[in-house]
Amino acid sequence: MQPVDVTTLMAVCHDLAANWLPARCEQVVQVNTTTLAIALRTLEQRRWLTVSWHPQAARLHLGDAPPKGPDTFTFSQQLKHQLNQLALVAISSVAPWERALDLQFGRRPGDPPQWHLYVEIMGKYSNVILANAQHQIVTAAHQVSDQQSRVRPIQTGDPYRAATRPSGGTAQPLGIPSFLAGAHQPGADHSAKMLMQSYGGLSSALVKTLLGAAQLQPEQPPIR
Repeated sequence: MQPVDVTTLMAVCHDLAANWLPARCEQVVQVNTTTLAIALRTLEQRRWLTVSWHPQAARLHLGDAPPKGPDTFTFSQQLKHQLNQLALVAISSVAPWERALDLQFGRRPGDPPQWHLYVEIMGKYSNVILANAQHQIVTAAHQVSDQQSRVRPIQTGDPYRAATRPSGGTAQPLGIPSFLAGAHQPGADHSAKMLMQSYGGLSSALVKTLLGAAQLQPEQPPIR
């Protein structure tokens, strides 16, 4: 399954910020070992926000109500205790070019956030982490010990630290000139490869969709 890319996640973030702030958190239901559903209500509408940290299908999107059934997961019980009836007051990117969002909950719109729900859509490293107003981790869908990761352990009581790209990672070009310059770089022998090389925020699935909307074939040479 194609992972969610930065561009798609930022589009979801923009839509939620435009249409679902503020919204009351009415219910939290854990559907299975890797998926939550959060009921959000505004003055005009009510929907369910699906949050998944599945290693091959991590995602964040609005969807239908989850199937009815017992919810015996410890993680969702902790989220219910802290977030139920609070307001989703803000949503933002955790760091530039990272597939992680910060959903902030407070008593009422305009109040400072009491809780941060960090949703990290990062393939096999995907996670959902609840931190308090001081950014101290209270619970996580997947806790990571010091033995499992010396770079970024995730444990109750630790301060939340955003994931960072490893040193030497590919820099993300910014702006239209850099994007267009990708068409001239070595190895960009067709349009799909050009887009993937010149803009790191696109997955192959989204590239194919964009080229299809422009009535271009992925294998055709880029326009120069």
